[in-house]
Amino acid sequence: MTRQTFSAVSAGCAMLFAVGLLAQDNPPQAPPANLDLSGIPGSRGVYYHASQAWVALSSSVLMPFSKGRPAALEILNVGSDHSISELPGSHAGVQIASDARPVLYLHGISAADLYLVRAVAKPDYRELRMPISRHFGEWAHFQAKDLTAVETEAVNGDIIAIRPSADLKPGEYVLAAVFEPGDRWIRLGFDFGIVGAGTVQ
Repeated sequence: MTRQTFSAVSAGCAMLFAVGLLAQDNPPQAPPANLDLSGIPGSRGVYYHASQAWVALSSSVLMPFSKGRPAALEILNVGSDHSISELPGSHAGVQIASDARPVLYLHGISAADLYLVRAVAKPDYRELRMPISRHFGEWAHFQAKDLTAVETEAVNGDIIAIRPSADLKPGEYVLAAVFEPGDRWIRLGFDFGIVGAGTVQ
C-alpha cells in the first residue's frame, strides 16, 4: 500500500468515525411512548383522541374585522389599531374534560407560526382580539395575555403532536395556524374548549 493510498484510507476512516459520533449525539427523533395513531383520519386537519375515537376540531378562517366598519377600510388597515375575529357559537364543538394539557395532532398542517389563543366567549359567538400592525405583511397579531406556549413534536410523516406548555384554564381556545406557508396573514382557527369542574357547557 502506498503512502498516498494509506492517507486516503485513514482520512475515510476518520470521516466515518466522526459521522458515527455525530449520529450518537443526534439520535433520530422517536415518537412519543405508547402513541397509537391507528385510525387517525387521512384528511388534512387538527385532531384530538377522545376515549377510543379521533375527533376533528372545527376550523374557521380568522379574518380580523372591527364591528361597524366597512370591509374596505379594514383591508386597507385604516383608522383602527385593533380588531376581532369571530367564531360562530358560544362553545366549540369539541369540549375536553379532565385534561388541562391535551395533545392535539396536526395532520398536513404546518406548525410554523402557530399560536394557541384563548377566546372570549359571548352569548352566541366567540371572539379573538387582534391588535393590528401597520405593516400589511404582519396585519394582525394576538394579545400576549391570550397566548399559551406550546410544545411540538414530529410524530410520523406529516403528523405533528402539539401540547400546551402549561395547564389550560377552563374556557374556549383556538389553535391558529397559517393557511399556507407563504400566506402568514391568512390563518385557520381550530377551536376546542376545556371543561372544568362546575363548568356549564
